[in-house]
Amino acid sequence: MTSQGFPRSCRLHLKNDFKSIIHDGKRVQGPGLVLWWKPAPLGKNDRKMGLVVSRKLGSAVVRNRVKRLLREAFRLNRERLQSGIGYVFSPRNSEILDTAASAESAMLGLCERAGLLMKAREMDEKSAVPK
Repeated sequence: MTSQGFPRSCRLHLKNDFKSIIHDGKRVQGPGLVLWWKPAPLGKNDRKMGLVVSRKLGSAVVRNRVKRLLREAFRLNRERLQSGIGYVFSPRNSEILDTAASAESAMLGLCERAGLLMKAREMDEKSAVPK
């Protein structure tokens, strides 16, 4: 059974990492959410996520709730996302992302449009135990 936590190693921390992904990466925009992504340097095979939330989104309570929902959606679905990529999400409309299910569907929809979801066959091969 895999760990259900969201470790520090899965988070983007440095300002330069955010800048690099936003300025040099690719962008997809959907209803209420924007995704920037960029492949990590060679040899790095992990999925890292960062959030950029503007004050325009709402009060601190609203912003923190949206961040919590998006982190949870990423945590639950990180095995479905391609590895070796840095993801930066920026919510634009808190009314669309008001529940965990809506945040998850918005996040997965953007990742699918960007071609960042692993196919079912790839996931089966990854989880298969060698004999």
